[in-house]
Amino acid sequence: MKVLGAIVAVAAVGSLLTGCASVGQFFDFGGNAKPSSSTSASTSTPKPTPTRVKPNFIPAVNPGSAAANQRLFVILLEQGLVAEGISANPASQAERLRSAGFDPAGVSWTDSSTAIGLLADTVFISAQVGAECLIGQYGTAIQTVAISVAPALPSGGCLVGAGINHF
Repeated sequence: MKVLGAIVAVAAVGSLLTGCASVGQFFDFGGNAKPSSSTSASTSTPKPTPTRVKPNFIPAVNPGSAAANQRLFVILLEQGLVAEGISANPASQAERLRSAGFDPAGVSWTDSSTAIGLLADTVFISAQVGAECLIGQYGTAIQTVAISVAPALPSGGCLVGAGINHF
């Protein structure tokens, strides 16, 4: 009885392997069809060429509120820091915000140097969205990007000081 069971098991495994071998005649495991023996090897099916369009993972500016744009604001500032380092030029960061769709009239930034010409420890950049402001801070003193959402100033704008730049 055990011998009969072993013979049946060997026969079943053999037929399974034969089926796999016959599938391998028509397909390689990369998913490409192989020509059969009756098909000429010189005729080939044209393969579509993949497009090289880069996907855009950056969301669009939402005019509703500053909080709705916080993720986009962070992404854009971090892109600048990756490209230029922690001392990224705040004017180029502001241009990045404008290019992404933030209203240029609401984008402002501080100088990247102090009054005596030294590199500023941190810089501020802001974008006003409605009655709110996205305010970002980065620089060598903090080694990261700090973001906050605050109400716009009663006089308009987001940053106060003598060294505030606008478009």
